Order: sequence, then structure tokens, then C-alpha cells
Amino acid sequence: MIDSASRPLGSSPADAVAGKRRRRESVLVSLILGVPLVLFAISLFLVRPLSLGETFSLMLLAPGLLIVGLLTVRIPRSYFLSSLGRVGIEFALLTLIVALSILSLVNSEEPLRSFRIVYPSVLPMAIFAHLVVVAYLAPERLAKIPRLLIVCAFVFSVGPLFLSMAVPPLKAHLFGEYRFRGMFENSIQHSIALATIVPLVVVQFITARAGARKLAWGLALLVFAYTAFRAGSKTAMFVGFAGGAMLYVVLALRTRSFLKIGIMVAVMGLLAFVVWTRGLAIAEMINPVTAEKLRTIIEGGVANYQSIESRKELWSTAIDEGRRHWIVGTGAGEKVLGISHAHNLVLDYFKGIGFFGASAIVLLCVTILARTGGKTLSVLAGRGNERDIRILACYFGASVYVICNQLSDCFGPSTIGFLWLPYLAGRLMERGRPDVGPQSFATGSRVRDVAPGPDSAGADAATGAEAELGAPSQN
Repeated sequence: MIDSASRPLGSSPADAVAGKRRRRESVLVSLILGVPLVLFAISLFLVRPLSLGETFSLMLLAPGLLIVGLLTVRIPRSYFLSSLGRVGIEFALLTLIVALSILSLVNSEEPLRSFRIVYPSVLPMAIFAHLVVVAYLAPERLAKIPRLLIVCAFVFSVGPLFLSMAVPPLKAHLFGEYRFRGMFENSIQHSIALATIVPLVVVQFITARAGARKLAWGLALLVFAYTAFRAGSKTAMFVGFAGGAMLYVVLALRTRSFLKIGIMVAVMGLLAFVVWTRGLAIAEMINPVTAEKLRTIIEGGVANYQSIESRKELWSTAIDEGRRHWIVGTGAGEKVLGISHAHNLVLDYFKGIGFFGASAIVLLCVTILARTGGKTLSVLAGRGNERDIRILACYFGASVYVICNQLSDCFGPSTIGFLWLPYLAGRLMERGRPDVGPQSFATGSRVRDVAPGPDSAGADAATGAEAELGAPSQN
């Protein structure tokens, strides 16, 4: 029996009980922070398996899980409001879009279709509600969100593609006419999702330090690029690859190292040479139908391509109907010539919710692109560390999504999570250290003495990588 004199300091029965309580609370908080986020990320890739009929999917209910954290975990109002200020412009524009969508119902023939615009405008608020709790209690987890998306992409996109090669009957379920749609409604949605993740994979490859890890991420990047090509959307494929290449160039220039810049120039030059001389031949080996369509675009020009011709008719109709109802639109989410959207984000909002709605979505896109541009200039100037590089990758992914949606999907409910999850994670990673330590959801006691904000988490992660990605080199 150990008496009180021989008991180690801080190991009294009361301390033991308090320690057990803190551990239980810590586990419960980890579950509250992690499980909803993982389930939501998985649901983004399972649109068809979770479908109930042609118009609804259970994946649209997954965001409801994201508000659990804010309802059960106490965070200071000042921290919540200051974090909300990081996305104040975006949320103000989204609120305006929701209000205009409701107003547009006076002209709508199918009021339920307003869901197509209202849901993508409300979803980021649910994501923010969860991420702000993550940022307060465990800010280091924000940096893991891009990796979560990458893992889900490999499990639910790359994996099924290679499985369909081994089990040919699966192709009927995973492919459309000739393109790999995976578990999405169509291959265009799948392509946009993969294109958004390309910059996230690129930054994993660039920041990998050990030779084995860099080789593994390099192979993963090639496999991911192959999967994106099989998905087959030319616009998404081009924008995604261009975004990944641009991110690589920016990070190479940031180092100020002649060796690394030289390697970058050699790699980009080699890729350009291969694409110019053997691109179509390689494409034909991978997907002959896609290769033939690329050849048609090269020989006849983009403007004369069949899908562009059909979209011109949609655009013309959207413009005409938008002009006739320019104040409130014809109704949020209304079809255009029997098609679910106008295949142009701005025109779709112009037709559906009028001039002011189109202006709001333009300002929203410009805000996202401007934040990406500002962060790019900051990183190029050598400011920040590895955390800032990962933030930039999140912004690049969001920008790829915005650009792709100018011709396809128009911020559709099935893919909108691929915009807001990395983008909001990036915004909150820039939030900085909380002013006070996080509180226990159960008792209000402090979970840890010092809350390591994203600044400290990023600084720790960047310690070993600074020579490669941090302060510019003088070599």
C-alpha cells in the first residue's frame, strides 16, 4: 500500500479521477471533431450509391453531421466571430444569393429546383460551423483535411478504376459511354472533383522530404493523373493539370535556388515536349475515344467543337430568359431547354435569380480567385512556411473548381463540397493562434494549457522542410 507520503506529486485520487475525466473528454471531443468530417468527405464520393431515386441522394444529408461540434463544444463567441470575419465577404454574398433564390420563386414553375442554388449556398456555413470548432480545439487537424480528400479519392476513385480493369463486369457500373464516372452521377462531376484535388496531391509530392516518400507521392501523382484522364472531361482535365503545374512553378520559384528552378524548367520543358510530340499517341493508348475528341478540338478549334456548339444554344437561351426577368430571374435552379443547368455558372445564375444574383456569384468567384492570387504573391515573395504552402494548395484547388464550373456543373450540389471544404480549411489555417485555450465541451475546463494555433502547428511542420520550402535559398 502506498501512503500519501510516498505517492508521487500530482497522483492523488482526485488527480487520477480528473485525469481519467480529461482523457474521456479528449476522446469524445476527438470523435466529435473527426467522425463527422470523415463521413462528410466520404459522402462526397458516393453520390450514386447513396441515391434514392433520380433526384435525391443521402449524401445531401451528410452536412447535418457537421453542426454537431458547434452544438456540443463551447468556444468563445469572440473567437467564432473573428473566425467568421475571415470569410465575411463570401458568406455575405452567399446569404444574398439565398435571399434572391427565395425571391425568384415568384416566377418559378418548379420551386423545388431552387434547392440546386440554395443548398450550395448554405453548405459552406455548415462546413464552417464544424471547422471553426476544429480550428479552436485542434488546429493541427486542419492541415490534414487535404490528405483526407486525397485518401478518399484513392479509395473511391483510383481503387474502383483499377478494380474495373481486373473485373471487367464492373465497367458497366463505373463507366459512362466511354468515360470513367466512378460513383458520381456523371463523368463531368467526377472530373471536376479530381481536378480540384490535383493541386493537393502536387503539394504532397513537393513537400515530401525523404527519397522514398517523394517517390511514393510521385507515383501517386501519376496514377491520379491517369485516373483524371480516364474521367475524360477535357475542361476539368486541362484546368486541373494546369493548376497543378502552376503550383509547382510557383513553389520552385519561391526557393530562389538555381538548381531547383533549373530542375523545374527541365521538367516542364520535357513535359511540354512529350505532350507536343507524343501527346495524342499516349492519349490514344489510354482512351481512344477521348484522344479522338482531343484531335477534333486541335484540328477544328474549340469554338467548333460539338459540345461547345450545343452549349452556345443553352447560353443564348439563358441570356434571353435572363433579360426578360432580369430583376428576380425565372426561378432558382430552373432548367434550360430541359437541361439541369446552363453549363455556365454566371449565365445560370443570371437566368435563375436575375442580374443581382449573377453579380453576387461573379463577386464570389472573384473573391476566391483574388485570395488565391494574393496568397501566391505572398508565397512567391518567400513569406511564411510549409503551412502557407499547404494553404496555397487549398486555394489553388478552390480556384480550379471555380474555373471548371464556368463551363460545367455550375456549382452543383453533388460537387460543391470540393470547393468549400479545402477553401474554408485554408481560410481558418490562416486564422492564427486562439486568444485563449480551448474549453472542454463538458465542463468548461481547459483541455490543454496552450492551444497550438495553426501558426505553431505550421511552424513545427515546417522545421524540417524550411531548407526546401521555407526561407528562399541563396544557392
